[in-house]
Amino acid sequence: MSGGLSARTVYADSERQMKVSPLLLDEWMPAFLAQLGAPGAQFVRAATSDGAQLLYVFDPERESFAEFTSDGEDWTVRQGGPAALWDDIEQALTPWQDAGSPDNTAVQLHITANTHTYWIGANPALRWQHCLA
Repeated sequence: MSGGLSARTVYADSERQMKVSPLLLDEWMPAFLAQLGAPGAQFVRAATSDGAQLLYVFDPERESFAEFTSDGEDWTVRQGGPAALWDDIEQALTPWQDAGSPDNTAVQLHITANTHTYWIGANPALRWQHCLA
């Protein structure tokens, strides 16, 4: 998979400084919120032949990726494909951080036959609705 992923990242549509470190995705709650913001995306770690670590978020179904690089302090993201995955993930993580980074006990869920709706508090930026197929 990393070979196909590396080939796709050659064709990035955008590049920018990041608001949130991708290393947050190593923690349970940010990883959960990332899945709400970008369902189907996977956090991928790969290594080059010289041992350098590469970090990506990749959605094989939507053929979209986000590739992360760090200069030691700041992070840059390159994105490509029809979905701006990291934009979607940052839109979930930034308001969560602004709300004090509540833990999983703050998440509420409403299930119907057609949707799953998740929310944290009353902030509309912390609300996600997923339609069922």
